[in-house]
Amino acid sequence: MREVSRGLAAAVAALLAMAGVAAAGLALLGAGRFTPAVVALAVGAPVDVEAVPAAGLPVALHGDLHGIPLGVSLVGAVVLGLLLHRRDGELLVRGAVAAAAFSAGMAVIALLAKGNLALPEGTGGLRGCVSTGPRIPLPGRLDAGFSVAVGPAVLGAAILALAVVGVCWLMTRFPSVATGFRALRWPAAGLAVVCFVAAWAFGGAAAAGGVLLVLPQLVTGAVLLGLGVPWMVDPALPCVPAFGSFTPGLWVSGALLLVSVIVLVVRRGRPLRRAAAVSAVAGGVAVVMTLLSRVSAEVSVSAFGFSVPVLDVRLTANPLLALAAGALAGFAGSLVLSALSVSSPAWKR
Repeated sequence: MREVSRGLAAAVAALLAMAGVAAAGLALLGAGRFTPAVVALAVGAPVDVEAVPAAGLPVALHGDLHGIPLGVSLVGAVVLGLLLHRRDGELLVRGAVAAAAFSAGMAVIALLAKGNLALPEGTGGLRGCVSTGPRIPLPGRLDAGFSVAVGPAVLGAAILALAVVGVCWLMTRFPSVATGFRALRWPAAGLAVVCFVAAWAFGGAAAAGGVLLVLPQLVTGAVLLGLGVPWMVDPALPCVPAFGSFTPGLWVSGALLLVSVIVLVVRRGRPLRRAAAVSAVAGGVAVVMTLLSRVSAEVSVSAFGFSVPVLDVRLTANPLLALAAGALAGFAGSLVLSALSVSSPAWKR
């Protein structure tokens, strides 16, 4: 019963931590009522939006937003992992209970993630910055609402909880992994504080709220850009500037940042063996973060039983290019750092 209680406590604490970060970020953005929806987004559940004319016309707009606020996800994963990780043989019991409770709690949050959206008069035409797109006449005021499907939220929560349990098992099985994660605690916390303060100082409360929600995406984007992996908006929109140009200076800075973090985790072994390990880890991390940082929005119009897509925008980076760039940077950077640190006692441990 003690392990069951610990698993339940870990799940509840993780959900509360995610809700707290989401609420704080949204409060700074002036959108606190969307907290349940953002928590559901944090486990990969899309937010569905539907709008119909108040005049009662048989026409409706449907939209889906896919995007994971990794700041919320990371806080939940860290809290869950800290409370589950213990040096005993009961991790599977705690992990199973925590995964079940975390998924059940996320189902409740998804049920609460619904409400109305206030759209101003005259928003019934779709054009905006999509100059080549159609304009759908929906006269008058629109009644709009948003919701989150329970199934994707529960599935995403289960995957996140099981992934955390898997990491905890690795930390128990391989003490060097636990040592590496412990070494990253204070640098990661310091980076988060610096970014939050800088965003508040230069961009105000709204920028600070955005950093709370998507700081891992910002770091991922900067590192991948530094490795020469561009982020693309597909299809290209006239109102969205292109970004992701390659410069050698950014490549070096991105490579050193990525490699120096990973070498903290994998510090033992011969230089070539360590370089191969760092290369594999760096490539894997680059791919996972690229996939998790994707954002997409889809809008369609339905009338008289027919549905017509009118907008499908995706912010993506090529995962294969990210894999190659991360692996190459990991291998080369590890060898460089090993060569530069041969005489340093800190790297001989």
